Amino acid sequence: MDKQIEQYFSTIISKIKKLKARTQRLEAENEELRKSVFNYLQQMELQKKETEKMLSSMQHEQMGMALNSDKKVLLREIDKYILMIDKCIAAVNSNL
Repeated sequence: MDKQIEQYFSTIISKIKKLKARTQRLEAENEELRKSVFNYLQQMELQKKETEKMLSSMQHEQMGMALNSDKKVLLREIDKYILMIDKCIAAVNSNL
């Protein structure tokens, strides 16, 4: 009977050691996964900031291009008005 009890205790102790080793392994794995998730979240945040920066830069570039286009249209309009004024001055001068 004592041998049987010792065998049960030995089995229980063996199972406890295995569970303890498994728990330690799982805790270490869990810590690695936490670090991995943290690094992943940091990378996502950096990519988000970079994307926002690039989007802002692209918007500025598009606005600059639109302003250049508007400037060209405005210069053409001014040239038309100058030409009209020149024609009016020429007409006035020819009647004098």
